[in-house]
Amino acid sequence: MAELVWDEGMSVGIDSLDNDHKQLIAILAQLMSAKNEKLGPEGIDEIFERLEGYCQSHFAREEALLAKINYQQFDAHKQSHQAFIKRIPQLKEQWFAKGTESEVVKDKVILFLQQWLIKHILEEDLDYVPAIHCFEEFSRYKKDKKSKHPLLRLFSVKLSQSLILSHRVLITTLIPVAATLLLCFFILKDNYQRYDNISKVLGLNSVIEQVNGITHSLQAERGLSTGYTSSNYRSFAEQLSKRRKNTDAKIQYFLGLLDKSANQEVKIGVNRYMVNFQKIVENLSRHRMHLDQKIVGFEDTYYVYTELIEQLLSVSDHLVHIEIGSSHANDISAINAVLRYKEFMGQIRAIGMKIDENHQDSIYDNVDVSLLVGKQLNILRIFESSANAGQKLICGSYCNAISQRQHLESSYLETMQFNDKDVRAARWFNVMSEKIDILNTVVEKLISEFDEQIYNESQQLKTEGYLIILAMLVFLLAAIFFALVLNYSIISPVRKLTFALNDMSEGQNNIHFESIDSKDEIGSMQLAFEKLRRKLLQGDVYKATVSQQQKEIKYRKSQQDHFQQLAITDALTGAVNRHHFNEVLDQEISNVNNYGNPLSIMLLDIDYFKQVNDTYGHGVGDEVLVLFYQTCVEAVRSSDVVARIGGEEFVIVMPNTTLDNAEKFAERLRQKIAKLEINVADKQISITVSIGVSQWKNDYFTNAETFVAHADKSLYQAKNSGRNKVVATQQ
Repeated sequence: MAELVWDEGMSVGIDSLDNDHKQLIAILAQLMSAKNEKLGPEGIDEIFERLEGYCQSHFAREEALLAKINYQQFDAHKQSHQAFIKRIPQLKEQWFAKGTESEVVKDKVILFLQQWLIKHILEEDLDYVPAIHCFEEFSRYKKDKKSKHPLLRLFSVKLSQSLILSHRVLITTLIPVAATLLLCFFILKDNYQRYDNISKVLGLNSVIEQVNGITHSLQAERGLSTGYTSSNYRSFAEQLSKRRKNTDAKIQYFLGLLDKSANQEVKIGVNRYMVNFQKIVENLSRHRMHLDQKIVGFEDTYYVYTELIEQLLSVSDHLVHIEIGSSHANDISAINAVLRYKEFMGQIRAIGMKIDENHQDSIYDNVDVSLLVGKQLNILRIFESSANAGQKLICGSYCNAISQRQHLESSYLETMQFNDKDVRAARWFNVMSEKIDILNTVVEKLISEFDEQIYNESQQLKTEGYLIILAMLVFLLAAIFFALVLNYSIISPVRKLTFALNDMSEGQNNIHFESIDSKDEIGSMQLAFEKLRRKLLQGDVYKATVSQQQKEIKYRKSQQDHFQQLAITDALTGAVNRHHFNEVLDQEISNVNNYGNPLSIMLLDIDYFKQVNDTYGHGVGDEVLVLFYQTCVEAVRSSDVVARIGGEEFVIVMPNTTLDNAEKFAERLRQKIAKLEINVADKQISITVSIGVSQWKNDYFTNAETFVAHADKSLYQAKNSGRNKVVATQQ
């Protein structure tokens, strides 16, 4: 067995620990020398005590150092120390154990201690050395104030302990990418919010368009109904019937459109102000029936239509409170203002159908008309404050308060020139309807222009959203590609270097880098690896020379061991020969006398073996002997010894075995041998054995010869009583 020698490659870089390791190697060398020199038990016991004591002091120094740096694996390291301390007394017991293979056991003890020390130094201790160096370096920097960024270094160490290099590279690359993507996300979210608002505006604009159509039809129906009542139900009948159908169709279309509306917020906003709309529509139907039956008059007719129109216009007015943005809300307010202005004009038309009966000089002499004109002026102010330049241009003179006031007065005076009441009513209705139709055209233009503006804006926002998403995807793919390239450029050479180092640790020194292209730290690491590889190759050449010399020595030693083995074993069967059997039996008898354990032996003789030799030849006889020995060896225990002491005579030494147990075992062995079948020239032959068993007694036997002679007598009895038997004789 080779002696463990200190090498500088075992150094952990800490003098106190290196000195401890050197001392432990020296103690193991002393133990090996004691084994070779056959040192007595007292000397061996002293070496084991020195080993145990020095290990305890060494472990104490290590644990104090690890506790100081707050080492993460401290508990596992401490448990490993305690387990080895408990193992030392067990190793000492194995060393002093009696037996035929005591030298082998001692070699195993020394080999275990050497392997443990190598593992302790090169694996366990070197695992925590970097942490110690880092701690000492940081402490020195902190003390001398030479480090400009101690916290940065500390955090980098923590990060290195938590994440592997590839993850750190990816994180370093992806953090700015994530920040950029987050910014793009907020931009996209803002774009989506604006697009959602535009979608709401589109929904609101369609609602306003429907409200305008219904209110315009209701305004015309209100004027016709008022004229119908004022002319004693003789005029406007045909026009009123057509207008009612048109109004009903628009109302039903509007209600159906609300049910199909995709924008829930618009739908909820409309329904909130249309709670009583269905009831008012039903009331309108009843009023029409009463009007046809000539039950109601002008006031009731005017009130019912005005209430329904007001309900519809309130829906349009309150839509601006939905979150759609101030600029769009102002545009919708301007459209609603013109709708209100047109409604007030429609009310003036309805009232004018009645006031011509009073022959007033001016339409403004009527209080209701004056109030409506005042409301118109207020609505026009609202329009001026909320409308944009395009809306004002579309509205033009039709939204001018002075010109509209003059036109209203002139229209009234022109109408009053006619003497016939029905003619005046028809003339007033037509003039005002023409004015209201023009305003309706203005409203439709405003709605159309606003709808086109909103649609274009929604398309622009949709395009912007797609462009943002596309830019995000392109940027993300480019960033991922760059991160992968960067990661590969760093991790790939590091992994190659790691694999090369691992292969080198397994003895493969022929691996080298074909080219070193990088001029950075990785290139320096590869150059350092190549230097290390060449140094190791030089060492391997030296080791090969030494190894060859050791092989020659080992071969000579093996030859010597072989000859020694031949001196104690039977050349044919491999069993212990008679000479070595005598030594073994003397040793076992000595153990019995010292410790009092039972000892038995069995003498075995193959029955009619001479006939086998004579019939089949000595070659077959040799095969029978070998098979017989192998059967015995397979049956006995590891502590038993099988020896060949004659031609076909064998003996088995059985320590710690009483006569009864030996007899039972002999019977099992006899039966097993009787079942053996040996194939010879297409024939099967069988053999039997006679066995004599004896147990050592101090007061009966004087030496090994008398012990064997007693067993031989038992064997003789087995032979004489018919063979293939076991005889165990009590002393």
